[in-house]
Amino acid sequence: MDKQRILKILAVLGEPTDNRPWRDYSAYGLTAADAPTLVELVADNSFVESEGADYWVPLHSWRALLHLMPAGLPELIGIFDVVAEDDWAHDEIPLVVAAAGEAALDPLLDYVLDKRNDEFAIPLALQCLVEIGNRHRKLRKPVIERLVYGLKHTAVRDYGLRGLIVAELVSLRAVEAMPAIRAAFAEDQVDWTVSGDLEDVELGMGLRTKRDTPRPSYKAVQEDAADEDDDNEPLVEQVIRAEPKIGRNEPCPCGSGKKYKKCCMP
Repeated sequence: MDKQRILKILAVLGEPTDNRPWRDYSAYGLTAADAPTLVELVADNSFVESEGADYWVPLHSWRALLHLMPAGLPELIGIFDVVAEDDWAHDEIPLVVAAAGEAALDPLLDYVLDKRNDEFAIPLALQCLVEIGNRHRKLRKPVIERLVYGLKHTAVRDYGLRGLIVAELVSLRAVEAMPAIRAAFAEDQVDWTVSGDLEDVELGMGLRTKRDTPRPSYKAVQEDAADEDDDNEPLVEQVIRAEPKIGRNEPCPCGSGKKYKKCCMP
């Protein structure tokens, strides 16, 4: 199917309804051969300024890739730096990549360890790995093995990335990774302002019920929130969306009268 025909199909679908099942894009006749074109549309920033239904073409393009995976997988991973700051992409692309299953494991690990990649895109690759572990029971162990490999083989001074990897291992409750995590902390190789200190990690893993020492002062935590901090609550937790996402074309909740995408949207 040529690009213009695909664009004609997707451009009229408009804004999706949050928390509703994704539409069946296979009904439009899209095939694995169309995957590269769909990825091209995902990366097309020209739709951002649109006031019409075609604003949502990139979103419908990555959703359409779900049932085509692993077709388009290398191309999609290759544009993580383009979509890294898109809130919808962070929520949904891991679901798409997870559909590729085992085929995505090594490319994602390679992306995480490649220092040439955008530092804001690497967390997206980590989220994709975790999503695979959560959605494919048989792949949980291989996912954890790759995260542990990343923890051990990250560049010497990349403490922040190790912190992110540890945090994702906590989200998986990967108790089997604790020897590697403890070794990394013992060598002072983890940015604990990202992952929490070792006691926080053990709390998050369910290996302890309270701290033995006072929680250290985290620079990344606002000072006015420090007094309210519960030392016995895990610092690293999986984030769960509690409220519906504000539509990009809806009025901004700040009351400015502008659309959300033109005002306060991150």
